[in-house]
Amino acid sequence: VLLFWCWTMLVSLVVLRLAAAFVGPTPGTPPRGPSVSLRATLEKPKVASETETVSSSDSLEPMRPRLETPWSALRPELMAAFELSEGEMAKYDEVAPEDLLKGYETMQLCRQFENACAQSYMQGSIRGFMHLDNGQETIPALVADSILKRDIKYSYYREHTHALASGVPPEKIMAELFAKDTGTCRGAGGSMHVYDVDTNFQGGWALVAEQLPYAVGAARSILLDNVPEDDRVTIVFVGEGGAQNGRLAECLNAAAKEDLPIIFLVIDNGRAINTFTPDVATNSDVYKFGEHYGVPGAKVDGQDLELVLQTGRVVVDHVREKRKPAILQIHTYRFQGHSPADPEHERGRKFEKKMGPSHHGPLGHLRRQGFFQ
Repeated sequence: VLLFWCWTMLVSLVVLRLAAAFVGPTPGTPPRGPSVSLRATLEKPKVASETETVSSSDSLEPMRPRLETPWSALRPELMAAFELSEGEMAKYDEVAPEDLLKGYETMQLCRQFENACAQSYMQGSIRGFMHLDNGQETIPALVADSILKRDIKYSYYREHTHALASGVPPEKIMAELFAKDTGTCRGAGGSMHVYDVDTNFQGGWALVAEQLPYAVGAARSILLDNVPEDDRVTIVFVGEGGAQNGRLAECLNAAAKEDLPIIFLVIDNGRAINTFTPDVATNSDVYKFGEHYGVPGAKVDGQDLELVLQTGRVVVDHVREKRKPAILQIHTYRFQGHSPADPEHERGRKFEKKMGPSHHGPLGHLRRQGFFQ
């Protein structure tokens, strides 16, 4: 009965619409149009805010312009921040072709793995929460390049690629996502909690910024082990939104006070889940947060593989050799929503997703540089 009633109402509405279209407006009725106030609003010229750019069909600009700082400008900043001489800095001026190739292979592995995860999720084979890393592949490339198997790694909930770059077998990670017994946690952890003893990968952490104090504790454990010539470091990943959490200030203070060998790697994709970070953060330059504690930092364009490897090596070597903390902020783009279930309605998201593969993607950047020639 209910279905019949709904069908009757639908047919009645269609008939009324058709009748109105054929008959036309009643004589003497003024033409319909926007009200005076609405018309004034529509005709009012649009003014761009500080964080949003008005775009036309001829010239489109993203809300977050790419950070295009060349090595020639970044080099003196790194020398000053990490107190390096000209001779010490010279070894970072070039990245060997085989290292770039290795980085490219890591990025491709990560991109294809995440694409497979997205497809399996949509097919219902992967359930629960899942967060993909497409567009941020230079970060796992840096992990594979400079972070050693014996180093201690703490990631957040978007950690598939970090585990891959750390040496965790991809089949074990995928099995974990499928809740299989052969997964890294025998299927009990899922997407956000990949954990691997062999590679010292201390799992992904679901709550925002909760991994920070645990990572600082792990860095302190390296000192407490008191092993001669122990060059291990701890690396912890956090988003620029999560870095606004008070835990980071506490951890920077503790790391600086005790000279802990820890790298705070800030993944700056401009989105704190679905919030455009500049809308809520007074200062998005997280790499400068350590200045109060004497912790040096650097910020680099995450779409340029060579720049990321060069800058990352400076930061990692500082922590490994001088046994002191440092911050590395990588300015990047996340080409998908917070999770596959996300409607992707954030401001500027559709534009970034459209522009990403060809203009801002790290793989596309290599192609434009002529790397494949």
